[in-house]
Amino acid sequence: MSYMNENEHKELDGSQPSNTEDDIEQVKYLEVSSLSLFLMVFLAALLGGFVTAFFVPFLFGSSPSEVYGNHGAFLNANNRQIIEVNEGKVSPVTAVVKKLKPSIVSIRVKESDGELSQRDVVSDGGAGIIIRPNGYILTNNHVVSGSKEILVTIGDEEMQGRLVAADAKNDIAVIKVDRHGLPVAEFGSTKNLQVGELSVAIGSPFGFEYTVTSGIISALGRTVSIPDMKSREIITYTNLIQTDAPINPGNSGGALSDSKGRVIGVNTFIMSKSGSAEGVGFAIPIETAMRVANQLIQKGRASHPYIGIIGQDLENNANNRIYQGLRRGAMIVDVKRGSPAYNAGLRNADIIVAADGKAIKGMDDLITKIRESGWRYYCAKVFKKRKGKYSARRSCRKTLAAGKDLANSSNCNRQN
Repeated sequence: MSYMNENEHKELDGSQPSNTEDDIEQVKYLEVSSLSLFLMVFLAALLGGFVTAFFVPFLFGSSPSEVYGNHGAFLNANNRQIIEVNEGKVSPVTAVVKKLKPSIVSIRVKESDGELSQRDVVSDGGAGIIIRPNGYILTNNHVVSGSKEILVTIGDEEMQGRLVAADAKNDIAVIKVDRHGLPVAEFGSTKNLQVGELSVAIGSPFGFEYTVTSGIISALGRTVSIPDMKSREIITYTNLIQTDAPINPGNSGGALSDSKGRVIGVNTFIMSKSGSAEGVGFAIPIETAMRVANQLIQKGRASHPYIGIIGQDLENNANNRIYQGLRRGAMIVDVKRGSPAYNAGLRNADIIVAADGKAIKGMDDLITKIRESGWRYYCAKVFKKRKGKYSARRSCRKTLAAGKDLANSSNCNRQN
């Protein structure tokens, strides 16, 4: 007969054996491990939340102080450049509009419909810029050319306007309204303008007054020749500002502004296959526009300096290697007898490389410099061909001749 020990007897009865000290220590270890794991997970989550809250604002082009100091609202990445206006923060375009909009006007014109009925119709002409507080407004000539009546809207008020004078060659016109104390636009400069800078266009495309579009300065110093449908002449625009700010029919005469709300150009025309904006718009530099406008106000006409030559860019000539290494300049193709250039001794095949101490890149550059300065005396550094060789000489003569054509296209040659 075998006997069971005490422990075996308890197991058969269904009772549990007593806990040993090792079992008790193991339970305590498990309890401590679970608490430690909970604390570790909690601390990790807290640290992760802090890191996320700190670094996420930088992904949106902002900073934690700006985000959480602005009631927790994230700033849009497109608005990272801000300008202080009054007490709030706004985008650069909004700041420009607030500053410049009061100085922009909408222009409608009444003209004949061209039919046998000879009815007068009112069309949406374009826009204008207030340049003097006593009612003088700058716009394009093609906006008001041929109109019987000019209607100008300033703010919410429409009033009669009259044409002071216009210059078709530069496509600039000045009109006037019977008002005083008008807000004059601030004018900037294109001298330090750089490609890629912000540009803002304000005008009245398709009659929608005070329409704002924005883009960048795409290029500078463009020369474009286009036909004028009304005069049936070719107009050559020089030193134009090119922008991709959408410009549509009705923007003509409106302002092209820089990021500080200063007018840098007068929106004039677009290059388009559809007739609407395709990202290639052009503006007349404000220096040129204001020079012509002041002449129109003071004299009733604009002066057109000329020197009386037909020329082309030196780099367009296939044989430019023979010109003593010269790579840039305006090569004379023909000289008008009795013109300032002829009287100064300039002849065919001469090469103008500098004017008033400034290098000349080509014929367009020469035209631009003469147009913008309105020189009364023109000093040029010229390489003259004599006996098969070129030598540098200096020519100075009076060149101002009002009423002369400054630049017209003839194949690759340009007249000046």
